[in-house]
Amino acid sequence: MNITLADTLAATNVSITTVFAVLTFFILRANRAAVSAMRDQMNEQARPYVHVSIQVRMGTPVIQLLVRNVGKSPAQNLRLHIDRDFYQYGQKVEGRNLVRYSAFSNPIDCLPPLSELLFDLGTGPNIFSNDADPTVCPTTFEVAADYGHGKNTYSEKTQMDLRPYLGTSVPQNPVVEELERVRKSIDNLSGVVKQSANAAIKAQSAEEKND
Repeated sequence: MNITLADTLAATNVSITTVFAVLTFFILRANRAAVSAMRDQMNEQARPYVHVSIQVRMGTPVIQLLVRNVGKSPAQNLRLHIDRDFYQYGQKVEGRNLVRYSAFSNPIDCLPPLSELLFDLGTGPNIFSNDADPTVCPTTFEVAADYGHGKNTYSEKTQMDLRPYLGTSVPQNPVVEELERVRKSIDNLSGVVKQSANAAIKAQSAEEKND
């Protein structure tokens, strides 16, 4: 059986076509994966993100629980839940139990971007003293956040631990501290001016009596 040049060219053409078809398939699949990854990345960047953290109120020993939407979209139908009772400032009355607060017992229709909910927990003596009741002010607890945006839903749990704040210093704002020093300086200067003015008035009165 003789293989002609035309047969060879036809076979070569078929092989080349097959290679191009395979390469095109892999390129298309890679492009789909890249587009899907870009779409997921864009969704992650645009989604709401409810961040739960602990902070100390500036200039005070008060420890606070902060719930904040740090994302770029509103968190819709937000449901917050604490896994155990927490009584603010160690006051065991239902009006001080965070679990009973509206934010933790009722759904929140919408928490816009950069919006925050702030709750006082208590001071060091309320939480860390030897006679503090851990069932009243627990040093560890979990906050769950369930919310959505569009067709997407998110469910996150954050473990809160107050123990690292034991023995820490009260945060101070240097600008506020400087303003406080300026205020004290002005108060001292005002006192000196008043004393000088009173002394001058008394001296003048004494001179008038002598005259």
